[in-house]
Amino acid sequence: MRYLLFYLTLLYLSNSAFSAVGLELIPKDRPFRLTFADPREIRMALTFEGSSKINASIGNYFSLFGIRSEENSDWFFHVGLEGAGYFTMKQADHRFPLETADGLIGFYTETAVGPFQYQCRLTHISAHLADGSTDGSIAFSRETAVLRMGYLLNQDTHFYSGISYIVNSTPNVSRWAFQLGASSFFKISESKIVPFSAFDLKHKGESAINPSFNMQLGIAFGNPPEVYKSFRFFYSYYTGTDPRGQYFTKQVTEHSVGIEMQI
Repeated sequence: MRYLLFYLTLLYLSNSAFSAVGLELIPKDRPFRLTFADPREIRMALTFEGSSKINASIGNYFSLFGIRSEENSDWFFHVGLEGAGYFTMKQADHRFPLETADGLIGFYTETAVGPFQYQCRLTHISAHLADGSTDGSIAFSRETAVLRMGYLLNQDTHFYSGISYIVNSTPNVSRWAFQLGASSFFKISESKIVPFSAFDLKHKGESAINPSFNMQLGIAFGNPPEVYKSFRFFYSYYTGTDPRGQYFTKQVTEHSVGIEMQI
């Protein structure tokens, strides 16, 4: 009898706990807004550095399941997978052979509570030189744990900060890194052209070149309800350590123009 009462009580508590939340399979979007000024964000973008270099980012994410509060629609949680490829092509003899290829796969958990967003990621990245490069390659592979927090000042302005730790690395490097950034869209009445700005600042222990800074200024076209998902055209200024793994000890300063579509 005691065991029966125990199991009935446990069943009641379980039903009470889960009645307040709903389980979603393959939910859309992500609780943590994409930080598109980050050169290594999961994104779909092309940037052009004059007529000499093309950078391509091809990535996507896939939330496996989500949990959403039935009592508070501003609280939800996702678990998912993500992957991306980052490629550079450099002009040579009136063509653009592939120079570098960096590949990323990862696992994430994210939650949003009102205007606050929280993210935990575990990623693996490897970097390679392609046949369009004449440099010597190094062995490059890393697994990194990332914790980030975001805040939506309003639906068009997003602030974020984060800390990451390299769990495993070849070659061996200093492990800690810190990140700070923001993006903001400036709606003009009912116009379908919306100016925006964004920046990303990083301090990486892996490199003696710090900080790394990226800034975007541009316009978003289409003006859907969530304007950050619009097609975007932008100017980008980057200075700091080269984000490509094979050149992570090199310093670069780059001016480019680009196009991007929110996935």
